[in-house]
Amino acid sequence: MPAVMPVALSRRGWVANEVSAGGERMRWYMMPAVLVAMVLVSIANAAAPQADEFIGNIEQGRTGSTLEKGNVVVVPIPMSNPTLGSGLQLAGLYLHPSRGDGKGPNPTTGIGGIYTDSDSWVAGIFHQDYLFEDRLRVSAVAGAGSLKLEYYGFGGEGAFADRPLDYTLDMSIGYFRALWRLPGTEHWFAGPALLYSQGRVEMNFPQFEPVLPAVGKDIAMGAGGLVLSYDSRDNNYYPRRGANFSASWFDFSDTFGSDFDYGKTRLSYSQYWSVSEKLVLAVNGESERGSGAVPFFSQSAVTVRGYNRGRYMDDVAMTVHLEGRYKFHPRWMWLGFYDHGWISEAADELLSGESAHSTGTGLHWQTTRDKPLHLGLDVAFTADNDTVFFIQLGERF
Repeated sequence: MPAVMPVALSRRGWVANEVSAGGERMRWYMMPAVLVAMVLVSIANAAAPQADEFIGNIEQGRTGSTLEKGNVVVVPIPMSNPTLGSGLQLAGLYLHPSRGDGKGPNPTTGIGGIYTDSDSWVAGIFHQDYLFEDRLRVSAVAGAGSLKLEYYGFGGEGAFADRPLDYTLDMSIGYFRALWRLPGTEHWFAGPALLYSQGRVEMNFPQFEPVLPAVGKDIAMGAGGLVLSYDSRDNNYYPRRGANFSASWFDFSDTFGSDFDYGKTRLSYSQYWSVSEKLVLAVNGESERGSGAVPFFSQSAVTVRGYNRGRYMDDVAMTVHLEGRYKFHPRWMWLGFYDHGWISEAADELLSGESAHSTGTGLHWQTTRDKPLHLGLDVAFTADNDTVFFIQLGERF
């Protein structure tokens, strides 16, 4: 006779889960490795804004000036964001010297770690390289972490919107991507990507203790995917003109060792205009969509500044970012921004679905003389009348 487990989270709410005496796999929808990967690569934010779902902030396109000698950047950086809390990140970046051919961006290698007041931590290493006169671009990430997160439910509303459930995600992860320049083009790249991770997720129910104790499950996440990108930016740290487009699709399935079977598609487009010598206008639009039996915390999320990443999630999400960047001093930059995001169960209902927006400003300092890599303190004012301060390494996009 099957034994009934307490309860588990599905797309539609609370359901009972059965596990047979013979060991039938529990249908437990869990947080995937994606957040761990995003946190790992956010340490490498200096190397780039996010180019797709899993590489997050590692890969960028072209570089402006080149380095004749390698450049090392090692700095402890205070951090604060609504998802992980406040703490310290230690980033060590090695900006490799330019190769003799002078073509392509500088390779970058980095290590880093994060610890916050929520007892979340992450440690990892990454490398990005540009080979064969920039015809091949390779990125890799490896690391581990333990994240203390919150589940708000779906659609930006419901039982947990105001009283989220706490859970812990412990996971190790590896990611690899190789992009080839498409023949006859200057800025188009395409290629495969692989992701694999193992870990454990445990959800706590403080509202129901001691009647309902914490529930945990070991999980594995594996995916193979395809990535297409276009990049004509003039600088990979502080773009002043050009465009950046990326499209990615990932298949989570048994083929790649995954406990879950679903697909994930992501689109992102950024455009930059140099209005004057000191002023840059930038706009970014990104969308995300899941198909199949998507685990509840792999649902699509808006990336509106000032909100916990799990606050607005559903089957489809879209976010628009607008920024004005004013370099009033060779090493100081003022930023103003507006973000607006939407979520919905269906793409054709997206603009009428739940939404969130914020406005904000920030002051950024260029950390090195050779590269326009900025460290800044930003503040976001949300539609919920919250004021949220956070520290940003590198540009948001």
